[in-house]
This record gives sequence, structure tokens and C-alpha cells, in this order.
Amino acid sequence: MISAKVFFTENIDGFTEYIRLLCDKKDTSCLPENIVFDFKEFREKMMIALKIIQDKMDSHSELFTTNDGFGHQKEKSMLDTLYEEGIIPTYSFPKNVVSTYIADSEGKVKYEVDRGIDIAIGQYAPWRSIVVDKKTFQIGGFYRPGSDKIKGLTFKTAEPYINDVNYLKRIVKCSCGWFGLEADEDESCPFCRSKALSESKPMLRLWGFAPKDAKQIPEAQLREQYSSVAISQYSTLPSSDGMKAIKGYQNIRMASRENQRIIMVNKSPYEQGFMVCSECGAAMPGEKSDVLKDVLRPYRSKYVQNQRCSHHNTINVDLGFDFITDMLVLEFYVDRNKIEVDDTQNQWKKRAALSLAETLRLAISKELDIEFSELIAGYRIRENDEGKYIDVFLYDALSSGEGYSVSLAENIEVLLHKTEEILACNCETACHKCLKHYGNQQVHGILDRTAAMELLQWGMSGQIAHELSLDQQIELFKPLESIVRLYGINVCYDDKHIKLDNHGITKYITVYPAMRREPIDENTIFISNQQIKYAKPFVINKILESFIL
Repeated sequence: MISAKVFFTENIDGFTEYIRLLCDKKDTSCLPENIVFDFKEFREKMMIALKIIQDKMDSHSELFTTNDGFGHQKEKSMLDTLYEEGIIPTYSFPKNVVSTYIADSEGKVKYEVDRGIDIAIGQYAPWRSIVVDKKTFQIGGFYRPGSDKIKGLTFKTAEPYINDVNYLKRIVKCSCGWFGLEADEDESCPFCRSKALSESKPMLRLWGFAPKDAKQIPEAQLREQYSSVAISQYSTLPSSDGMKAIKGYQNIRMASRENQRIIMVNKSPYEQGFMVCSECGAAMPGEKSDVLKDVLRPYRSKYVQNQRCSHHNTINVDLGFDFITDMLVLEFYVDRNKIEVDDTQNQWKKRAALSLAETLRLAISKELDIEFSELIAGYRIRENDEGKYIDVFLYDALSSGEGYSVSLAENIEVLLHKTEEILACNCETACHKCLKHYGNQQVHGILDRTAAMELLQWGMSGQIAHELSLDQQIELFKPLESIVRLYGINVCYDDKHIKLDNHGITKYITVYPAMRREPIDENTIFISNQQIKYAKPFVINKILESFIL
């Protein structure tokens, strides 16, 4: 199989001429009937894509070498390069697959369990358990069979991967929420133009999982910690030229974007990352090396016997991977004068964005009659000089998959209407009849169909959540009344107010929709409906501070 290096040094001119002749001939014999194909556009896009790869190779040649699993460097094939850059599709054949290797007492692999890497970095992360052939194992590190047989690597099977830029990638971030790979060499944030970029935890792509101490664990001793993959992220700066309005929707613009880089990470149960031994590959969640104190090598070998690894060389990382795919993006403009933009005390935007993304994903799966797992939904909140925005995006679950996400743009009005129907459920926040299902159980506590509907109606007509009636405000505040009275504050209700009194000092309580910007009145304590539901200690503290108690 030809390598990318050989292709660009020896074959690029011949391929360029071949593409030119193919497009000049305009042979449509292999195309389905009634398909309009722009040969000129195809040729231009193909040559631009190849030029981008060639430029990357010229400046970062190390990205086009890979490890063969035995400590040997080899040149990356052109086919793999085209897959990874999203130029040719995978058509739902999973390419990003990683295995869990379970060996017998002599180090010979007895079981090998494969999973797509997007699932594996959550389900098989260190400290998670796996049951194989009625035996329980706890994941405790990373390993690839045969690497211990290579001269010089017997005790350092993880070292070639830790030192490989294809596996350990540096990520830079900005305080505004933007992130990017260090290899892209961004000197300033493309969102806010700040040059104060900082380095985040390195992201480690896995080469294989292995059990803790390379052995089975009795179920009675199992202490499992769950960790999950964070909401997918992408860093592309929106282009106004690529955005278009959606008919009948006042504050939403849409774009179909090709070749977007997606990053998926698992930051561990408490977002402390994972400590990984750079030599043997033992790994545990945490940010200090002592979490590996009693952990043995995750593999057995006749060459190693019972020699323990000292774990002197460790690195703190997030588990993850990046890939290229196409996506559909819905951009919601947020009016600062009407909608609360302070994220420190108000989580409405995050709940609304996540819930709307999940609803849209369900609507699409029902409309296209596909599994919801074939699409991934996410969101990001960004700000620039023009205003604040919420981006809701969807992309194919597999790198360059079936192309569902891009094809949705033609029927977006129908899909948004279907989304609205799902959100019209009569449950309080979310239920299994509307938003909840097995695939999003890790965010069940955040799903809120009301917040999602508010965001959708804002996007459609510019309507913001209606003010709450006094009866609604009283109903929401009632559960806090007894707690407030414990602090010596009297609570009473009249036909206009919720009134608090403490030693002659009177304050009024107003409960308002979290979507709205918080009003200001020195005699009134404003509390959002979501703060009462999800942040009761904050509400109590806000009341006490207003009376200086």
C-alpha cells in the first residue's frame, strides 16, 4: 500500500493529470440516474484538500508516521491519511476501533473485545469494569500485545505511544471557550482575538486497554468509578458567508459544513484527568502519581516476571480522539438586552442548548427512520463583538459516515417542526416519552424540555418566556418558606407580592423565568425559576445576604 509521503513526492503530478482528464471527459456512466454532478467543483475541492494535506506534511512530517504496535516507526498509508482527513467516506464501517486485551497467566491473549473508540473511551476507561466469559476485570491501563517482545521495550511498552504525536496531542484553549489543537499553530483565538491562549491537559488516544494488574478481580472487591465522554467539541470559526437564514425563523441561521474537526474527550469522574505511567501504561483516574502506588503492570510477560514498575515517569491526560466529519450547525443569536447571558449564576442557556440538541437528534432519527446513535448532537456558547450565540450542531457518528447531517439542511423546517412537537410533552422537565432514552442517560439530570422550547420559540419568532403569575411564583417559592423562617425572616403573601420581613426591614421576592435577563430593584430579591429548582442553597444565601444576615 502506497504511503502518503511517496504519493506526494512521486505520484501527485500524475494524479493531478488523471483528475483533469477524468473531469474533462465528464463520464457519468458510474453515477445514479438523475444525479447532477459538478466535475469542475469536484476537481477544485479535491485539489484544495490534497494541497492542505501536502502543506501539513511539509511543516509537520511527524504526523505522517505511525507506530506499528511493536515500537517501529512506519510511514502512514495514503488510504489512512484520506480517511483521517475526511476526504473519503467510511460509510458506517467503523475505522476508529480499539480493543481490550485480556491475557492468560502466561501473557497469551485469550480474549479480545473490540469497540468503537468513541464508546470505548467511556465504557473502558480506567477504573471501569468489563465482564468476559463470566469473569470480571477492572480496566487498569493501556497495552498492545507483542510490544513487550521488542528489544528495549519490555519494561516500556507505553513509551512509543506516549512519544508519538499521533497519540498524544496538545490542546490550547481560550477563556471564551474556544479550543484547538496545538499543531494548528493558532497565535490568537479566532473567536475573541485574545492572544492569552493557555495549554489544556494533553489528549491521549488509546492503543488498547488491559485489566488492572493484568488479572481477574473478585466481584466483592470491585469498586467502580463511572466516567463518560464530554459533549463533543468543535473549534471552527463561523463564516457569515456560509450562514443562511431559515424561512420563518427570526433568530436562527444555518450552515452545512464539511471537514470539521471534532474532539471527544473523557476527563475522568471528577475532571481531574487520568494518571498514566509513561513506561508500562498503567492508568488510574486522578491528578497525582500516588493513584498508581499499588497498581501493577497491565500486562503479563515471561520477560517481566514479577518485577514491579516504579511508575517514576507519569503524565496527567484526558482520554480522547479527534476526527474529521461533516456537520449541520444551527446558530441562535442571543439578545443580551432580553436574555440572561451570565453563566455563573444562570444555567438556562446550557440546559436549553443541550436539550434542544438532543430533541433535534431524536426528531431527525424518527423522520429519517435511522438509529439515534448514528447522529451525535452537541452545542457551544460563544461570544464576539457582534453578540452572543448558541450553536446547536449535529454530525455523523462515524468519521465521514453516511452524510445524514449535511443532507438535513434541505428539510430543516420540517425537522424543526417535528422538534417542536416532541417538546410539547406535558411532563414537568423531561421524561421517556419525550427526551430521555438510554443513549443520553448521562445527561438526564440536565434535560429540560421547557428551556429547549423557549430557545426554539426565541429562534422562530423572537418571543421570550412569559413572566410568571403570582400564583406560579408562590408555588415555586413555597418549599423554601420553612427554611427562610428558620433564620427569623417572616414570610407573607398578599394579592401582589411575596413579602419578607426581618426586624422592620421589608423585601419583596420576584420569581422570574431563567431565560430572561435578571431585573434590578434594590427592594426586590429576584430569583429565577431554575435557581429555585436546582440551586436552593444559592437562593437561601441570596436572601440572607439581602438582609445582611
